[in-house]
Amino acid sequence: MHKAGWKKAFAALACGLCVVSAARADTYPGKPITIVAPYPPGGATDLYARSVAGGLQELGQSVIVDNRAGASGIIGADYVSRAAPDGYTMLIGASSMFSVLPLLSKRMDSVYQKIEPISILGFNPSYVVVPATLPVNTIQELVAFIKQNPGKYGYGSAGTGTSQHVFMELFKQRVGLDIFPVQYKGSGPMVVDLIAERVIMAIEQGPAVLSNIKAGKLKALAVTTTKRSEALPNVPTLAETVSPGFEAVTWFALYAPKGVPKNVIDKVVPQIAKTMASPEVKERLGAVGVEPASSTPEAVVKRQADETALWKDVIARSKISLED
Repeated sequence: MHKAGWKKAFAALACGLCVVSAARADTYPGKPITIVAPYPPGGATDLYARSVAGGLQELGQSVIVDNRAGASGIIGADYVSRAAPDGYTMLIGASSMFSVLPLLSKRMDSVYQKIEPISILGFNPSYVVVPATLPVNTIQELVAFIKQNPGKYGYGSAGTGTSQHVFMELFKQRVGLDIFPVQYKGSGPMVVDLIAERVIMAIEQGPAVLSNIKAGKLKALAVTTTKRSEALPNVPTLAETVSPGFEAVTWFALYAPKGVPKNVIDKVVPQIAKTMASPEVKERLGAVGVEPASSTPEAVVKRQADETALWKDVIARSKISLED
């Protein structure tokens, strides 16, 4: 064949491949999608995962929520980082997983390099909670109680390097408390032990504790945001009581393996925005004090970077470590 003919044939083939690729892009999703929640059922991550799953199903395929708990979320994140970057395996990640854990774990830092954000999903105020049986009724009384018993009691955490852990360590540093961490594999089992008074307090997100607060099994003494929570408007903030200026907010985001096609992001991001703005999701998440949200991938990257410096200092002061 003449050289010009080869060029025309190659161009036609390339064009054909582009058409096929575009056609495949337009069919996303063409099979079920898996959303990995890296903590056990019952916590905030699981609630977000099921809300996102319901919204993404509107794209025409079933969506499976896969709870892969362990190692402060690293097991689930690692699983997603090894998946094909085709948009069929995604991760619901808490802010601590990407602004705290990479500072503690070489494994998590490696995982972090292999995934990319898609959208913020929402913001969670956290509450200082104690068992209903504990003889304190205000945050001031709790601080005094712990200071009268230095080193005697433990607080509950959903895992080393989680928001529950670093928020509590920040609170300890600001107020001057001597209380040790007791680590669990997620919020669910921690709350069970908190109610039973095996630990005496926790800083925990609304989805994991509000039902128990309303049932009288736990007492909420303060909230970690600078303004009071709409879910519990009578609960004061730490900033207005024992720690001026205190603010710590957990946010959640959707991630995918690095290299996910742009057409997938272009389909998923608007669907996430629609889902998190829907009256049904706003009501469901609002009932547990969550503020639904959405964003661009770039907004997630910026927020992670802005928080890393704060938690790096908290980690250094508290000498937090995590074995890889």
